[in-house]
Amino acid sequence: MASSSDAKGFKQDMVVSIRYRNDLPPPPMPPKFLDIDTGGLAQYLTTGYASGLAKREEPNIEVDAEGGMPIDMVGVPGYFLGDESAIMAPEIQPVLDPADHALMLSIDQLKSQGAKNNVSFLRKTQYMTAAQMARANDPLLRTNARVRKTSESKAAGAPIARDDKENIKRHIQKGFDLAYPDSIAYNPPEAQANPITPQEREAWRNPVHPDNPRLKPVEFYPIIPDLEAVTDMQGNWQALKFEKPPLPPYRGRRDDRIDVALLMAAQNTAELSKYQAKKKAFEEHPDLYEDPGAEPYSWSLNIPKQPDSASRYRKILNDANPNKDDPALYAPLLEESADGSQRLPYERVRVFPSATQNPVDPHRVMAISLASGDKLSSHSRLRKQGSAAYYYPILDRVRVKADRNAVEKPRSQTVPEDGFGADLPDQLMIMFAEPEPSTIMLRNQFRGEYDAAFAGEWSEIVRNAEAAAEEERANEIVDEQGTLHEGAQDVSMAEVEGAEDAEVAMNGVAHKDRDDDRNTPPPPANGADADAEEDEDMRDD
Repeated sequence: MASSSDAKGFKQDMVVSIRYRNDLPPPPMPPKFLDIDTGGLAQYLTTGYASGLAKREEPNIEVDAEGGMPIDMVGVPGYFLGDESAIMAPEIQPVLDPADHALMLSIDQLKSQGAKNNVSFLRKTQYMTAAQMARANDPLLRTNARVRKTSESKAAGAPIARDDKENIKRHIQKGFDLAYPDSIAYNPPEAQANPITPQEREAWRNPVHPDNPRLKPVEFYPIIPDLEAVTDMQGNWQALKFEKPPLPPYRGRRDDRIDVALLMAAQNTAELSKYQAKKKAFEEHPDLYEDPGAEPYSWSLNIPKQPDSASRYRKILNDANPNKDDPALYAPLLEESADGSQRLPYERVRVFPSATQNPVDPHRVMAISLASGDKLSSHSRLRKQGSAAYYYPILDRVRVKADRNAVEKPRSQTVPEDGFGADLPDQLMIMFAEPEPSTIMLRNQFRGEYDAAFAGEWSEIVRNAEAAAEEERANEIVDEQGTLHEGAQDVSMAEVEGAEDAEVAMNGVAHKDRDDDRNTPPPPANGADADAEEDEDMRDD
């Protein structure tokens, strides 16, 4: 408890802050000459002020009747005769100068081009021609320091370039000699002048990958052509690529009917006139117009009508299958066609109005198919060769793209006569028949000219085709002659072919029937001269 002495010694101060406002009172009247009501600056800051001003105050622009751009149509040829082609843009645009191609690039193309060329500025400056760029972009022609090296020829003593044709041929021959040592004894003398070194033997026995030495080969396949798969000299192998899956999934999985589908090409009549105009312009002025490329075609995709039938179709289409003609294999798939015969039905599911078709060099672009001898079926035609890598030359790369403006209609809707896809069939009925001799010759033409072991069979196929063609020509002649009347005599084909050299008799004189003596009257016979003399004596009497 505090004592009285402590209370006397304690001092307490109260600090209070008191502020008094001393504002000036408002003036009794506003200042003169300053009270101007302008509406405030807010109205000028609104977004609609400029729009309202433009509507209220129309621009006063005085122009003449021609809008300030006088046009004299007197000098335009054919304008007053109804021909306005002189003032219209050309239907076929001329070829753009290569120096102006960069001006036509879009923003996305410029960005992608900049990403490709995003290299350090310290890179060595190089000037490349178009040929060098094409060579650099070719994956089969890699530019390296070894290409420019030369090898000394022991025979001539002159340097030979590595890319020389004869040098390449010798190295290819050496590759065959390494793979098949037993065939060296049958080589021609010029091939034996390039012997195999022990280093090359060791490199063949223990190959090393040029980029990754840790990789080891698993199997070896001889690369050979599939002569039986090429039907004629064209080959006509194409690499097809769809922009999107051509068939939707079936029951949550891939529809395997695409493996046995038929892709049929037909003329695109809608684009044919434009193509012909561009082609004609290119042929007449190749320096002004660019080549329009291949003729436009419409592509229709047809698949088997029955779902889950791809396995049966594979067996039917496999020529090496011994049971491909089994009626039990066909029976569940056949349907009656318009002529009453039983055929395999294919239905059209999609139409592609156009495709980008780029021809390629078949000597550089090929498809490879690996066939392992232990995995081939017992009836496969490839089993006789064993394990091999078969190559197929590619002539065209086709990129098929669907047209969003011409989407295929459902099958329940009918396509108008002038609509897209009107000239393409909705359904195909397939029937297998024995090929004619001419068809057999076309299918085996490539193999007959390049396979020496097939020479005997090829000559027999050619003879059968020629005999069938001769018989067909004879039947055509008989049909043209019609039914022989009574007393007429038919002639043989030998007499028809030798008619020019045959001798005919007219008025007792035998001579050859030629075109040059048809207008010359035949010489008179002795009997004719006697009759003429008697008539002359009677006239004299």
